[in-house]
Amino acid sequence: MEVNKLLARYASGERDFSQINLTGTTLTGANLRGINLSDALLTGANLQRANLSLANLTGANLTQANLAQSLLQRASLQGSNLTQANCSQGNLSQTNLSQALLYRANLLKTDLTGANGDRAILQRAYLRGAILYQASLIKANLQAANLANADLRGANLSGANLRGAYLTEANLCDAILDGADLEGAILIGTILSDGNIVSYS
Repeated sequence: MEVNKLLARYASGERDFSQINLTGTTLTGANLRGINLSDALLTGANLQRANLSLANLTGANLTQANLAQSLLQRASLQGSNLTQANCSQGNLSQTNLSQALLYRANLLKTDLTGANGDRAILQRAYLRGAILYQASLIKANLQAANLANADLRGANLSGANLRGAYLTEANLCDAILDGADLEGAILIGTILSDGNIVSYS
């Protein structure tokens, strides 16, 4: 579908665009608040600075999509594919990312406050400086992820895989780590639940 037709139909009040093919399209800065893009093909799409708050992107394919600085508050990305997607400096607060695939995704300084990332695959994801305050990451795969300077205060990491994760100067105060695997994780300068700073790897 042509972008202009999509935007015109959205402006007229239509919201259901499930299974649509928007591969490689450019929707920079578009207002798509509350749109239904479940199971849509958005591979390589440019959605930089787009407003996708409350959007339904369940099962969508966003491989290598550009979502930098986009608004995705309270959106559903459950089971979506965000492999190598660029979500840097975006707002994904209270977003549902459960079971989503975020392998090597760029989440630099992304706001994930209160997000649900249970069982999400964030292996080798770049989360440097990300805000994961009170996020739920139960049984999430964060193996070899870069979480340096990340705010993980009050996050639930029960059963999470943090093997080889880079947690230098991350804040884990009040985080739940029951059953989390931290083998090989780098914890230099990391703030743990008791307020102590770890000075070794």
